[in-house]
Amino acid sequence: MLLRKMMSRVGVGSAHVDLILNKSLWRQGEMIQGIVHIYGGTVEQMIERLDVELVQKTIENGKELDAIVAVIPAAGAFSIKPGEKKEIPFFYTIPETLPPSRPGRSYRFITRLHIEDAVDTLDFDYVQILPKK
Repeated sequence: MLLRKMMSRVGVGSAHVDLILNKSLWRQGEMIQGIVHIYGGTVEQMIERLDVELVQKTIENGKELDAIVAVIPAAGAFSIKPGEKKEIPFFYTIPETLPPSRPGRSYRFITRLHIEDAVDTLDFDYVQILPKK
């Protein structure tokens, strides 16, 4: 048991997260809906919080720049038991002023499970933002 606890602190057998979105194309001003799935690892772990970041990646002159558009808090502190599965609804409205996707500009959601005394786990979901109709 001690070995499993130590391994989960470095990410082996740790809880993990997966954001499932209802689609991958949205227009400015639309509400995104999805579900965050959290899966328990091999030991019980305390989750400090669950955040979803919307990140814009821009490529200009051969350089990649990441900018956080929003940090959406999805859940506060909770514990997850070994093998347990939790589902948390996710909603976010795309700002109407957010520049649409294009070559050289893309967007992704980074779902971050902040785990107490352990390596945080991440999930990446790429999305495309279209102009408002």
